[in-house]
Amino acid sequence: MKRIVSTIVLAAAFDALACAGPVLPTIQTLPASGDVAGPPGTAVGWGFTLSYLGPADWVVLNDSNFTGSTVFGSYLDYLTLPTAPFYVVGPAPESASITQPWDLSATLGLGEFDINSTVPPGTVIPGDIAVDYSLFSQDPNDPAFDAGSFVSAGTLDAPVEIMVAPEPGSMLFIGMALLSFVLAIRRRGPLLTKINDQN
Repeated sequence: MKRIVSTIVLAAAFDALACAGPVLPTIQTLPASGDVAGPPGTAVGWGFTLSYLGPADWVVLNDSNFTGSTVFGSYLDYLTLPTAPFYVVGPAPESASITQPWDLSATLGLGEFDINSTVPPGTVIPGDIAVDYSLFSQDPNDPAFDAGSFVSAGTLDAPVEIMVAPEPGSMLFIGMALLSFVLAIRRRGPLLTKINDQN
């Protein structure tokens, strides 16, 4: 009886593994929320954390695209630039996870969105960053790497949102105006008190 139960449990476990399908890589934008903000005429962007816990394959990042509206700006893919690092995750000697913060000056990360200078502050630009990758059965950093070890290709999507913020100069102007208003009210307070006392 014990043997039959063990066989049924083992069969169920193998069945569950078969139904689960292949292990896929995951990508997380940095910031993790995907939300970035910048004034008109500036660039904002995203870093990433790429992870892959597959049993014996390696993931290589190919390119990235912004799939939202580009009416308010344009997207520059950092992964296809000649200076882009070669991002690989997988079994040893590679790492199962890599993190790359966004760096505008060094063009590191997934890419940047250049906000048009004419976009009104307060505009929200939703979208997705779609990252294309390739899966190989051999480590692409191995000197004996064979391109025939290609297994499959896929796309990873991460939701993002760009908030167009007021320009720093206009924020300073608004702050000064509010401060002047508060000071004017404080000055009037004692004056109104004197007028009321005289009546």
